[in-house]
Amino acid sequence: MVVDNDELACAATTGALESLGFVADGETGSLKALKVFSEDPDKFDLAVIEPIMPELMGVELAVRFRRIRPGFPVVFYAGYVDEHSPEAVEAAGLGRFIPKPLTSKELAVAIRDRPR
Repeated sequence: MVVDNDELACAATTGALESLGFVADGETGSLKALKVFSEDPDKFDLAVIEPIMPELMGVELAVRFRRIRPGFPVVFYAGYVDEHSPEAVEAAGLGRFIPKPLTSKELAVAIRDRPR
């Protein structure tokens, strides 16, 4: 699942995942993504989430995903990254952090190297 309030970024990332052989669903609203995930959490293998979202921030969304499905893998990707964000997210065990824009290769590496 890709969660990004920017429709173009969501579509591009969903397309990148599909080019890597994944089936990808894209959601532009974090609350809608939470609803979809909660209805069938085993449908998803991982989430790629923009951390800065209206309604529910990406880190909180990841926490809620993990309440539903403990250990669910998450990759965060962001256009703006302050110097502490990646370390804080990774230290909390919430997932990997990569900058936007990203290539299919960068996305493949982030998925391969995600915490398990």
